Amino acid sequence: MAHALVFVLAPEGDLPGDGAAWEDLLAAQRLGIRSGIALRMFRVPAETSVNLDDLVSAGQANVSGADPFVPLRPSPCPEDPSVPPADPAPARRLICDAVVPHLEPRALWLGAYELSGPERPPSGGHPAEALAIALVRCLDQFSLKEADNETCWFYPTENGDYLCWENQRALELPPGYPADACLQEGPVPYQRSDLQLLWSLMADDQALTCVGLTYQKRRIEWPVAASDPEPFATWTAFQVDAMADDTYREMANITVFPA
Repeated sequence: MAHALVFVLAPEGDLPGDGAAWEDLLAAQRLGIRSGIALRMFRVPAETSVNLDDLVSAGQANVSGADPFVPLRPSPCPEDPSVPPADPAPARRLICDAVVPHLEPRALWLGAYELSGPERPPSGGHPAEALAIALVRCLDQFSLKEADNETCWFYPTENGDYLCWENQRALELPPGYPADACLQEGPVPYQRSDLQLLWSLMADDQALTCVGLTYQKRRIEWPVAASDPEPFATWTAFQVDAMADDTYREMANITVFPA
């Protein structure tokens, strides 16, 4: 018999109790988080004088969120996969590629559940898929606003120029699980005090933004089951300067639409 720990965020009264089915956890989670933001950040190359207007006009800073410093291909033909990329820089330019769910701690409750059952061949997806779930045990339920808080800085702190791409989207998420989680043989040793609610000052926001949770200092993953993006996105050019009065300074902001 193997065991796994999962977490569900749902409105008060919608969290299942002991003996629930996996489908009940999925249904509850769908009620809790319905939207989020896709976020990418790129370092501006040191030799580049960034002009967001020019990048947008050239179609390089577009709604797709692709690296705006890679010139557009003149032909739609795919690249020859046998030829290595000439420029290894894109991997260094992209410093953030995340989907941040919209979390409302005052409106959500968190449920911690232990899944148990015989193991089956893993599919590479959600850890629950590696279990033939025989039992769901509710370990805890509480208002998310009662969780211990921890701050983090979500935007870069290294001096330099950056571009940020943001796209709002409707989301469907299955229950969360601790990053690098694996099935274990014995029962799950759960403690509420091991949960931390992460708050980050997002760029120049005047208030902290809730960006996720950790369990035992490991990020709780919320895999994306479905994502419906808005048909537009926003590009922001900003600068980080640790010696300035305002370490974050927004230089330009442009909303782009499909061509």
